[in-house]
Amino acid sequence: MRRFVRAASMTLLFAIGACSNSTAPDRIPPTIPPPLHGEVTDPAGDAVADARIAVSPDLVRATADVVTGSGSVTFVIQFAAGSFNRQTTRVSVLLDTDQDGSTGNRQVSGLGADYGLDLDAATGQAAVTKANPPACAARLSCFDPLGLVPIIFAGDGMQVAVPLSLLGNDDGRMNFQMSAYVMVASQTSVVVDFMPDSNLPPGRIQ
Repeated sequence: MRRFVRAASMTLLFAIGACSNSTAPDRIPPTIPPPLHGEVTDPAGDAVADARIAVSPDLVRATADVVTGSGSVTFVIQFAAGSFNRQTTRVSVLLDTDQDGSTGNRQVSGLGADYGLDLDAATGQAAVTKANPPACAARLSCFDPLGLVPIIFAGDGMQVAVPLSLLGNDDGRMNFQMSAYVMVASQTSVVVDFMPDSNLPPGRIQ
């Protein structure tokens, strides 16, 4: 009798376990989007020479990355060897966050700049700005300030991470173009190099 009861109990437990397993919901792992990446290059030696500038900053390569979960986009900008002066070099990065050339401040390259970055090597900070098309059309300031982010230096280059919250909470997909320039007077800047060049399509983060 005891053997029968024990056997019946084991059969019942097995049946319950089988039933439980058959009705348990499948656990589907969350989908993790792949990182977004963009890259642009420019020939070395094409920076414009200017008598007022000892050495013109010469852009040669830049990468842009949005890592899932970071909530920011990181730009790494490289110059030709010996052309990066930490006291005078500045870089402007125009961002088309909606990838629509008809919005924002329209550029010759076809890019519609919605936001901008102004990297000032001398101060170690990059200003984040938002496009103001009406003011730009009235020949006033084309961008309004939003905030500052720190610059990291490495050899002949600069790196900056910008929170997407400062870029309208964009998803990270955007077009971009940058230029290197030097202030030769308090209100006078000289642009010496574009990347990509203005006659080429802008870079894309996708």
